[in-house]
Amino acid sequence: MRRGWVAAAVVGAFQATIDELVVLAVFLPVLAGQSGNTGCQALAVTLRGLTLGELRHGGGRRLVLKEGLLGLLNGALVGLSAAIGMYAVARGQGNPAAAVLGLVVLLAMIGSCLVSGLAGALIPLTLKRLGADPATASSIFLTTATDVASMGLFLGLATLIVR
Repeated sequence: MRRGWVAAAVVGAFQATIDELVVLAVFLPVLAGQSGNTGCQALAVTLRGLTLGELRHGGGRRLVLKEGLLGLLNGALVGLSAAIGMYAVARGQGNPAAAVLGLVVLLAMIGSCLVSGLAGALIPLTLKRLGADPATASSIFLTTATDVASMGLFLGLATLIVR
């Protein structure tokens, strides 16, 4: 429940941008969903490694770097298709900033998937180090991080670049 309030606060902070560029609202779930998927995949790999004892000394650092790189690549590939989608939708609505909006989606997708990949690996490793059970506590932290990162990056970039 709290994660919903945090995400709502992020979106609310950019209300003026959304009022001006309503097309942004269409792509909020796309970014949140894709970055959430990226983070969940990293979380699953990390939890498996912890459960099976596959993470030896220094293995956590390597895993975090690998998941960050995978998030970056995933964000670039999916971001490209989302950018084309944004361009098509914005152009269809006659928005003169359609190309720039496409760029905003691409950059936000890359950034949010990078953050999600890193968070999916770092959160369970950190919880384990703190003595908490990462299998039961990681998901709420991950979903909050992915929602805040995706929505904050997307709306922040739109505010800085387009408005």
